[in-house]
Amino acid sequence: MRPTTLTLLTCLLCACFTAAAQTPAASASTADQNIIYIRGIEIYGNVTTRPEILRRYLAFDTGEVLDTSKMRLTRANLSATQIYDKIDIFPRFREDGAHVFIILKESVRLDIGYGIEYSIRRYGEDKLWYSVHVDAAVNNFRGRMETFWFGASAWERRGFDLYWHKPFLPTPYYMTLSAGVSEYPDDALPLDYMDAYGKLTAGRKVLANSRVFASAMPIYRYRNIAPGYPDTGIAFPERHDFLEVFAMTGFAADRRSARFDPRSGWLLSMQLGTNIPHNGVNNRFFQSTDEFRCYLPLANDLAVFRVLLTLRDTDAGEYHRLSYGSAGDIRGYANKALGWNFSAQSSILASVKYHKPLYTTPELPVPLVNTLFNGVNGLAFRIDGTLIADAAMLYRDPHGALTQRGLGDSAMTQPGLAFGFGTRIAAPRVRQSGCIDLAFGRTETEGGGYRWEPVLHLYLDLFY
Repeated sequence: MRPTTLTLLTCLLCACFTAAAQTPAASASTADQNIIYIRGIEIYGNVTTRPEILRRYLAFDTGEVLDTSKMRLTRANLSATQIYDKIDIFPRFREDGAHVFIILKESVRLDIGYGIEYSIRRYGEDKLWYSVHVDAAVNNFRGRMETFWFGASAWERRGFDLYWHKPFLPTPYYMTLSAGVSEYPDDALPLDYMDAYGKLTAGRKVLANSRVFASAMPIYRYRNIAPGYPDTGIAFPERHDFLEVFAMTGFAADRRSARFDPRSGWLLSMQLGTNIPHNGVNNRFFQSTDEFRCYLPLANDLAVFRVLLTLRDTDAGEYHRLSYGSAGDIRGYANKALGWNFSAQSSILASVKYHKPLYTTPELPVPLVNTLFNGVNGLAFRIDGTLIADAAMLYRDPHGALTQRGLGDSAMTQPGLAFGFGTRIAAPRVRQSGCIDLAFGRTETEGGGYRWEPVLHLYLDLFY
């Protein structure tokens, strides 16, 4: 082979190796040009939350590569706090990189409740008595995602309660403190009570919108025979007053779309408690309380299902009897209408609600509403209709709700059945509503029969 041919081959090989060595670098250079970095984060509409707290919910920071999945995660984090009505997150591209804009609209921080409650039973007789109740909750208290609540009641039930929930951000741990005092008559026995309690709960968030917790709650109770009932035959063990301490542990998962008027999702709560730490003059017992709620959207309507199961390991005694029908339990029975025949120790409740929005008004000016709800000058009201059905069974046997022991025996079980309809006027912007329900509950009569008795329920807030 001639020398000129070798020279040409050598040059060709060198050129190939040089091109191969330069190709990755050229590709890397092109890839670097496609990477966009976050150069700034601009937040608008945040009035209450402290900046250092708000930034803990952001999944990205300046100097990082722009990632749309982290923007979606940030939106989910902020939405889970349920303190914002609107959340918009989007990037704007400039010469130095991306600037992420976060536009927020805060929800109303103040939740107000008020109204008149009544009971149709007092001292085991058909006596009507009333109480007036007012309460207020401050959401995102101190701008640290805390909740502060207080409530007071007057008339024939008097009391005052406080509640404070504090998350230890950025950790998943939290703490709640609550305390209260109340005076009230008994529905089934001729007794008056004075209670004072305190409660400490420590918990930890697990998974998404779920938590585990443990609580300790001492209760001081003073009980006295009501005036006009000197010959009751009630024998107080040892004394009129006693101290009882409950210890509780549990798990809760809240996957509802909203805390007020949820339109989808579900809620699960499981709790086990006992008075073994200090039972005072009462029987020692364990109690398991499990509840499940499911919200099923049907076009513009909503179906809600609820199951509540209560079990005890032994007879807890006369002063820890179970009953259904009070405000906040169920709609369909007269107040405390289930649980008088005997001292119930276990129970199961199944309830269904069909909820239909009927009409929504245009936004109407409401005088002075801005004094209570900052940034709100007018309200739109929604009128809803509701169909209601409830069924419950109380058991004397502690395991009766599982074993169905004593079913059909009036001395061992007490059934409840009711149906009805209702209407409610809601102001979703400020999370307020007023409700009127008319239900027909099955009421047992002498001789083993029963009748359907109408019951009118007036209350505030959208019950579950």
